[in-house]
Amino acid sequence: MPKIVDHDERRTHIVEAVTQIIMRDGFDRVTMREIAAEAGYAHGAISRYFPDKQSLLTAAFLHVFNGSHARTLERVEHVRGLEALRRMSRVLLPFTEVGPQKSRIVLSFWNLASQDPALWEIHHENIMRRRALIRRFLTEAETDGELAAGVDIDVAVEEISARNAGWQMLAVLVPEATTDSKLEASLDALIAGLARAEVNA
Repeated sequence: MPKIVDHDERRTHIVEAVTQIIMRDGFDRVTMREIAAEAGYAHGAISRYFPDKQSLLTAAFLHVFNGSHARTLERVEHVRGLEALRRMSRVLLPFTEVGPQKSRIVLSFWNLASQDPALWEIHHENIMRRRALIRRFLTEAETDGELAAGVDIDVAVEEISARNAGWQMLAVLVPEATTDSKLEASLDALIAGLARAEVNA
């Protein structure tokens, strides 16, 4: 009796293998041979699901992005406002518990997305989901009286997004600057700058 292949499971396994290779060795080291060795599949099995390196990187990026998005939603399920923003940031920033190596995948995808309109659309769509969450938490903080007077939510969304992107870049290019203690101090400063004095007291 022929073996029944679960194609979704196999595709996921290949994506996880690609993700591990990029985190460990970088995107340039991704080859069909390396993926086959990491996943334990024949070379032909890889190309059946992913015809080129761009499709592999896209799948790896979405795997990491969707994973962090799901963890964010889980961790903010019963909180709102600035506490939700803090918990979201702890998922997104390259803390040791999160896996700073994942920033390699993000930066590799950014590089290709800046040159390819189709990849740019994928990134734009997903990053807008993340920005919508940031805006939601800031709006909740304003509604709950947590937000400091004079905080412009539109500006704050941009600043928080830029800060998150900056830490991703530093995790790859200046890893000694992204210790957990420095990330924690930066996060504390971010929240303190958004909160009313009474909340910080």
